[in-house]
Amino acid sequence: MKYLAISVFSIVLGGAWSNAPAIDWQAEPTYGTITLKSGFRPDPHTMPLASGGVNDASVLGSPCAGFIATAPDYDLNYVGGPYKLSISAESTSDTTLVVYDAAGVWHCNDDYSAESGLNPGILWEDPPSGNYNIWLGSYTRGDMASATLRISEASPTWSGAGSSVAAIEWGDNTSQWANDGECDDDRFAGPGMADILVPSDRFHDAGDCRRLYEAGLIYLN
Repeated sequence: MKYLAISVFSIVLGGAWSNAPAIDWQAEPTYGTITLKSGFRPDPHTMPLASGGVNDASVLGSPCAGFIATAPDYDLNYVGGPYKLSISAESTSDTTLVVYDAAGVWHCNDDYSAESGLNPGILWEDPPSGNYNIWLGSYTRGDMASATLRISEASPTWSGAGSSVAAIEWGDNTSQWANDGECDDDRFAGPGMADILVPSDRFHDAGDCRRLYEAGLIYLN
């Protein structure tokens, strides 16, 4: 599927951009590759890198914007499970995000939401397993801006999300252990945690975990 998608894409663009540097999802990623399996910890996985490049991302179609490198900045090999997946970035500069996902689909974002400010993010509710090629773009050709890439199984968050109660996605109270006075969500650690944690309770003990987090008895792991 991925090879078919890129083949069709190449035919559509054939000739018009023959003198432009190629955006090559098969190239070796500049900042390396990470393999993450559903339920990974710590969540989010973060990677410092520099955004930008010489290729105009708009050749990929709307809403792609900014200038990106030829090779991906970072590759994610992801083994999916019951959770959603988000890829986002945080920077003091206005950055854009381009992802070629495991299903062979291009995704682009500039500003994810009012909460994100100028930071981009992409969310998959039912993410496919496989390889995700990731680029961070800048609005000036060749401009390299410092940024932090964030990969999470929760919705994108920004500005100190790990320490902000409002920014944490607490989930619901559908765990069989909800409201027992202990946090059963394995994203957290600390003296308020249950002794035995199982992945199926992740995002499903919101009440206990929030109360204990606000009391300083647990923290994001």
